[in-house]
Amino acid sequence: MNAVLNPTPDNTSLAEQAYHVLEEQLVTLKLAPGELIAEKDLVDKAGIGRTPVREAIQRLSAEGLLQVLPRKGLMVTPLRRSDLGQIIEARRVLERLLVVKAAERATPDQRTALTTLATRIEAADDDLEVFFRLDQHLNDLLEAACCNRFLVNALTAMHSQCRRLWYLHRGRLNLPRSAQLHGGLARAVAAGNGAGAIRAVDEIIAILDALVNELDTLS
Repeated sequence: MNAVLNPTPDNTSLAEQAYHVLEEQLVTLKLAPGELIAEKDLVDKAGIGRTPVREAIQRLSAEGLLQVLPRKGLMVTPLRRSDLGQIIEARRVLERLLVVKAAERATPDQRTALTTLATRIEAADDDLEVFFRLDQHLNDLLEAACCNRFLVNALTAMHSQCRRLWYLHRGRLNLPRSAQLHGGLARAVAAGNGAGAIRAVDEIIAILDALVNELDTLS
């Protein structure tokens, strides 16, 4: 009982590892929206013990990426236009606050890292996988710079759902435009330019909004 209520650092680390492995499978659509999957299959995919994987499943379920179906197992949450529309609506407001606070509060080291990352993102205008990886790094830097864990927690699940949307449309993305906008966002925050950061965020959210509206056209 004590081991469950007060997990050891090793158990916590394994649960975190399981979460990251499975979250990557979900957001990159290797586990397809609507797919039914057994807990044992997730244990096999994570390559980690059942208890840490169960902890990861609870977290992924709370974030809306997995659904627990009584007596049926687990289902990868479908990409629903109605859900994503609400996510975009909420993210538009929260993301503006995130980037403004990051622009205000970033440390000198974080500003340097953002400027360096901007150059790398802008250069990734023809490599989708590199762009996605750098975009995740940008999220991490902005979240650290904003110094508001409640805001970060509110956005975490939204980012995962939106990453699924990016991956679903990966063959249709205007990657050079996306790379330019994300690079511009990083530069604006690095320069302490909150208004410029908001403009970049609004354009990025507009792209996501358009992708949501295209969901019905996908086969």
